[in-house]
Amino acid sequence: MEHPSRIGRYEIEQVIGEGAAAVVYRARDPAIGRTVAVKLLKTEHGVDEDYLARFQREAQSAGLISHPHIVTIYDAGRVDGRPFITMEFLDEKSLAEIMADGAEFSLKRILSIGIQLGSALDHAHGHGIVHRDIKPENILVLKGGETVKLADFGIASLQRNGEIERTHAGTIVGTPRYMSPEQAMGRATDGRSDLFSLGAILYELLAGRRVFDGGNLAHLMLQIVQEDPPPLERVPQGVNRAVMKLLAKRPEQRFQTGKQLVDAFERELDALIAREEEAARNRFLPLRLKLAAVAASVLAVLFLASMGVVYRMESGVVRDQSIASGAALARFVAVHSAVPALAQNWLPLKLFVQDAHARGSFDYLVIADHENIVQASTEPALVGKPYRVPAGLTPLKTSPDMTASSMSKGAQPMLLFDTPILFQKTEVGRVYLGLTQDGVASVLKATAWLMAALGLLAVLAVIGLSQVFGLLLLRPIRLLRRSLNTFGEGDWDLRISQTRRDEIGEIYSAFNRMAEKVQSRLSQDEETRQQADVPVLDISPDAVVPETTIRAEILRA
Repeated sequence: MEHPSRIGRYEIEQVIGEGAAAVVYRARDPAIGRTVAVKLLKTEHGVDEDYLARFQREAQSAGLISHPHIVTIYDAGRVDGRPFITMEFLDEKSLAEIMADGAEFSLKRILSIGIQLGSALDHAHGHGIVHRDIKPENILVLKGGETVKLADFGIASLQRNGEIERTHAGTIVGTPRYMSPEQAMGRATDGRSDLFSLGAILYELLAGRRVFDGGNLAHLMLQIVQEDPPPLERVPQGVNRAVMKLLAKRPEQRFQTGKQLVDAFERELDALIAREEEAARNRFLPLRLKLAAVAASVLAVLFLASMGVVYRMESGVVRDQSIASGAALARFVAVHSAVPALAQNWLPLKLFVQDAHARGSFDYLVIADHENIVQASTEPALVGKPYRVPAGLTPLKTSPDMTASSMSKGAQPMLLFDTPILFQKTEVGRVYLGLTQDGVASVLKATAWLMAALGLLAVLAVIGLSQVFGLLLLRPIRLLRRSLNTFGEGDWDLRISQTRRDEIGEIYSAFNRMAEKVQSRLSQDEETRQQADVPVLDISPDAVVPETTIRAEILRA
């Protein structure tokens, strides 16, 4: 076939696709410098006025709609008696090509494809337009793989303002493998036929196999009209139910609009995302371990807070006791230093300080006269010099006859007691007594370690008890899970026979009531289905019968 260099005003660049009925070119619109796709009917089809009319209506019907998941139609016309349409150019692979390459589709991606195409069909059907040839070849997958667009309304029928479908009754139009039963039998079709075809595609994506795989046309038509495909495996029940509803033989049993499919798939997608988030949170952490971790963490926080309060209170009590005992000792030294200080007989006091320091009775002791000149000290270098209060003192307690402060002497924390030496209420000197806090710190440290050990034992006990209670809780959960799985696999007679007088027993009772209602509903549906008037084709699966004979047989049925 010789390809034109121009079609109307469009400059042809190359052939990008060719089918039995038409050729698709990549072209340039010189008026606005836009790259477009031009679909031109082949010459040998020019004499078929019915096909010409259907082809021309593709532009008419598709031009009425604008949707992000439908390929946009720009223009339509005829050249040398052959109709053409100009549409959005998308240099992308079709879903059929991607499936042929063996690509795997995640459940989330398949749900997204179903939502996008369901939305596109709902928009088209809302304008009275039925595509009638939904198949993987007519679904373009944009770069990145997250967006799809529905293309080729070449055999769409316009059903608005009461206009009847223009396809002759009994003529099979569409791709056989994805046909709806009403298409296969040559009956009138509506938007529910497109939804059946979409269901066949979604089934194939989910199952990895074609929903109808007859080896010849007769067997394929028999499958489409009469045989129900097996339920999908390893997919959520909600997804399986939605797809099987799309594939119902009778249109009234399917989703009635694309919006209903979108709503169902969006619920499943939300549930899938929630399950993934929950799985990410619970990864490597079973319920019993999670329960133990939460209980242990709460107990640890509470215990740490309690231990902090108790430790702070105990530190205050020990400090007050240390201050009281240190103050009493400083007053004792001051009382016994009063007479020597009054007589300025400092030798006995020097001997007392030296002996006490040698025995380790005092860590730090300074006795000064009424002019605050050091006369005796555990540090000989201070004797004979004015006493200077050490830097960094922090007052802790003050009274008329004593001031207690905290200080650091080297690396040692110390309490310093400043007490006047009085003789008949006259100050004749001062005593500066320092006591280290090593003993107090040791007591507090031992107390802290003891409390930490008790806390650790408590946390371990809680973890152990949580594990035990978790196992006790998981047993009924596992029983309920097994029961749900078994019931979902078709054992409608399953009931939970265990009796418990608690909340878990109420859950068991709810499961049994649910099972009774579902079994009753399924029994009613089965009776209705057996009574339904479903056409039966008397065709052997292995028979090879001409298509015209099949059409006639279907129409008689």
